[in-house]
Amino acid sequence: RLLLPNIPLKSSGYRIMFQSGIPYHETGTFTSHRTFLPDDEYGIALDNLVKGCTDILLLNPRGDKIFTGRRCVQPQPDWWFMGGRIFPGETPIQSCQRLLRRELGLDIDSERFVAVCAQAFAFEMREQAPKHHGTTDAQFCYKVQLLNEEEVKKVVLDENEYSESEWKLPSEVIEGNYHPALKFAVGNMLAGNVLERLEKKVEEEGSSDEEIAMLAREFLKKRKEVDQVLKTTSKDYKLVSKELDYETTVNSRY
Repeated sequence: RLLLPNIPLKSSGYRIMFQSGIPYHETGTFTSHRTFLPDDEYGIALDNLVKGCTDILLLNPRGDKIFTGRRCVQPQPDWWFMGGRIFPGETPIQSCQRLLRRELGLDIDSERFVAVCAQAFAFEMREQAPKHHGTTDAQFCYKVQLLNEEEVKKVVLDENEYSESEWKLPSEVIEGNYHPALKFAVGNMLAGNVLERLEKKVEEEGSSDEEIAMLAREFLKKRKEVDQVLKTTSKDYKLVSKELDYETTVNSRY
């Protein structure tokens, strides 16, 4: 089974939407000494460390569909985010920029990234030997909306890691057989969209209290729907990978 560590409620994903972003605090002058690790050493590192990762909800120019890829390697050989691990010395946004440049050939300005949520993962399996030792991650999730069809055309995934890709409506993810982490992020994104509208309405001259109250109620409704993802839908998800002859379920909780 895939397990999510027991995270206190005050650290739940929706709280991050009250931040303007994810701060990066450099105390003194940090210099990265990252080196390439042979597979056996990297495997030992995975056994002892929680990896920091950045993942991205990539939106089409209209902002109504999310790009997803179906992974064909461990961990999580199913529909998943775009992203990967953070390198030492990178801010979370710099990590996102590098990963999108590497995986999709996209150069995205830092101002276009919006923080969505934070989550923690524990996967039963991994790609590195011994595979059954699994791997653990701490995730910072962002959203970024593509600007035009030129950027959309660049969105092509590595066939060695992904068997297929698809632009999906948020409702497809929320209502379908998708990992609770993906649903949780999409739900937070939808709630965050309402919060952004609420903030603009509060700052807009001539806005009525009735309009503001309506958006506030809509935000609270969306936020509560995010909690239901972990309480109910996580029990329904089943990961089935025919390529890897692998099946499992997920246990999600705060």
